[in-house]
Parts: sequence; structure tokens; C-alpha cells
Amino acid sequence: MPEEFDFSELRKYLQGQMDMGEEDLLLDEPWTLTRKKSAVPAGARPANPMPPIPQIQPRPAAPAFSQPSAPRNPAPFSTFAQSQAPAQSAFQQPAPSAFGASPAFPQAASVAPARPAAPKPQADAGLTIAPRAVKKTTAAYELADSIGAFYDALKTDALYARATNVVRYEGPEHPRLLVLLAAPKPGEPTGNFFQSPTGEMLVRLFGSLGYAPESLGVTYFYKDAPRALSPILLASLRRMLTKELSFIAPEIMITFGEPLFYDVFSKGKNFNDLAGTALDFNGTKTVSLVDAFAMTTDKQLKWLTWKVHIPRSGLFTAK
Repeated sequence: MPEEFDFSELRKYLQGQMDMGEEDLLLDEPWTLTRKKSAVPAGARPANPMPPIPQIQPRPAAPAFSQPSAPRNPAPFSTFAQSQAPAQSAFQQPAPSAFGASPAFPQAASVAPARPAAPKPQADAGLTIAPRAVKKTTAAYELADSIGAFYDALKTDALYARATNVVRYEGPEHPRLLVLLAAPKPGEPTGNFFQSPTGEMLVRLFGSLGYAPESLGVTYFYKDAPRALSPILLASLRRMLTKELSFIAPEIMITFGEPLFYDVFSKGKNFNDLAGTALDFNGTKTVSLVDAFAMTTDKQLKWLTWKVHIPRSGLFTAK
């Protein structure tokens, strides 16, 4: 401060207030501040009567494990710090670096290196996995070149491993009509089907349509005693029937009975809707009729076959 105030009058006034009693207490303020010339030259600073305030050393910060990376362009910040350096107070001092104060971190500006990521496993370029080859076995009956070799191969197939006799086809070489039955009836002699009551009935039925008895043939879907057949066995029997038809080569194949219809054509078709209609089994014209053994003694089934199913197919001409 270039000029100093004279507080002598104020000191006298306060001293007088302290010495006087309650009766002489002055309620006015007669003192005024008057300026006096300073005895200290203008360029010199007066001595500070107060004792110097000790500088407080800042407490070192705890060492940090990671330090943020420095800005990419530090020039503007350094310029700003230099311009503000003279304005700092004498009581402010820059805090020592946390890394510099600790002997465990000799380099303050260094940053701990990042932990390298685990290398990703790479497939060996020379190791190649070959695709799994599915080996399809060919059954012996599929390699047969004649109908006799076909039946001989069936005896070695797992499906007929326990069969005592594999019933063969009965009829001419290329029949006009091939009768397909589900399986041989237990107790009935095989090899002479058309002389049985059911066979004779079918001979008369198709004879009325113009088919001679010598143009008829008969075979069985399963060539042994009847048994329960799983879907896998049914699929094998369909392949066997396809191979057998390639040797017999009939003009028309006729299946009898609803169960046999589903065994041959699977469950995707409805018997009641397709009975008597012209169908196709792997290139062979096929017609499905009701059970021939039940038709032998049931006149209603004979009438249904003669009046409805046979005319519906369009393959026969009723007389």
C-alpha cells in the first residue's frame, strides 16, 4: 500500500472508552481517519510486522498403477502453462510427481505396458480334415442278373435269415396280370395258388374281363410266414419287390387288402380314396382291391369290386 492511515485518533478513542465508566460513555464517534505521509520510499516495501507463514508442503499422492496417456498435441497446453506461470502465488508450488517421489517408479512419464493378449489358436495349414465317406453297401439280391439268382440271394439276406422257405413267383414269364399277396397263408400249400378256393375265384373274376388263366401270375410281398414288419423292413421289402418286378415285368400288378396297400405305398396315401384307381409302383401299373380271401365268401365285397373298383381304374373292361 503506497499510503498508510494514521490510527492514533482511533487508538485514543478506544482507550478512552475503556477508562470511562458507564456515566461517561460516549455514544458518538468523534474520531476520523486522516492520512499521513509515508516515511518509507515509494519503491520500497514496508517490513511485514507479521511473522512469515510457513509453507505447507503438499502431501505426495499415492502411486497410481496407470497414468492416462499424454495428449497427442501438447503444444497448446504448454503455451497456456507458460503464460500463466507469473500469476502463480508464492505460496503455490507444483506438486511433485507421484512417480518421481517413489523410488519404485523411477520414470514418471512411463506407462506400464499393456498385457499382451493370448494368441488365438490357428489351424495348421497343412492339416486338412477329409470329409467322412459314407459307404453304401449293396445287397446281394440287387446284383442278381436273373430271377433264379434273385431268389437265391434272398436266402442269404438278413431279412430271411430264419426263413425255412422263400416262396417264389408262380406264373408265366411276363404275365398280363400279377396278383400280389401280403404273405403265404399258414397251412396252405405253395406253388399252386390258382387251384385254391381264392385262386379259382380270381381266375373266374379276371376271366370275365378277358384274361386267360395262363396269363395270370402270383407272388408275395413277404415270402415267408406272416410277421410284424418294422418300417425299416418294409423299406427293404419295397426294394426287393422293385428288383423282382424288373424280372417278372407284368402289364398290371394288383394288390389285395388294405394292410398290403399301406405296406407297398406307405402311409402317405388313403386306401378308401385310391382303391380301384390306376396307381404306379416304380414304373409298374398298379391297382389296389379289397382283400381277396375275404372276397371269396363275402358277396358284398365281390359286388364292390366288380361294380365300383374295377371300372374306376380304367385298366379293365368289364363284360
